[in-house]
Amino acid sequence: MKYYSFDDIDIEILNILQEDADVPDKHLAERVGLSPSSVLARLRKLKKEGIIKRCVAILDEEKLQKSTVAYVFVTLSRHEVKIAQSFVEKIRENPYVMECSHITGKADYLLRVVAKDIPQYREILMERIVPMKEIESVQTWFVLKTEKRETRLPIYRELLDAKGAKK
Repeated sequence: MKYYSFDDIDIEILNILQEDADVPDKHLAERVGLSPSSVLARLRKLKKEGIIKRCVAILDEEKLQKSTVAYVFVTLSRHEVKIAQSFVEKIRENPYVMECSHITGKADYLLRVVAKDIPQYREILMERIVPMKEIESVQTWFVLKTEKRETRLPIYRELLDAKGAKK
């Protein structure tokens, strides 16, 4: 894996963008003490290197009637590469699955699923998840209240070594 070499200005730019990706280049340049063209060059490099994958809007799930959140533990029918690949391809096509993580433990995958309410979740589960031939079992845990949800990665000089890798 190739590591990017960060300096303090890169870290500052990344932290500012994680807080507000809509900040105009001119204001970003003022905040980090560089010219707008220098900041733009750094942004291009950060995007080219894949450090900045994309800029998105974070939507309010409750206001958009997607406040029912379920964590679904999925156990596959067999531990075979083709089965896992097929499962992941199908999950990627499901718009209600916000995250899919391959995990350790009794289950194979952990899904974060959003829905309007429990009846809609049941419909998603019964029509889009349970029928998959790759699945042996599912177990659902509902979120009562999200106390913290952060999108910002902790990027600080002391967390990075000279190559940009985490210590």
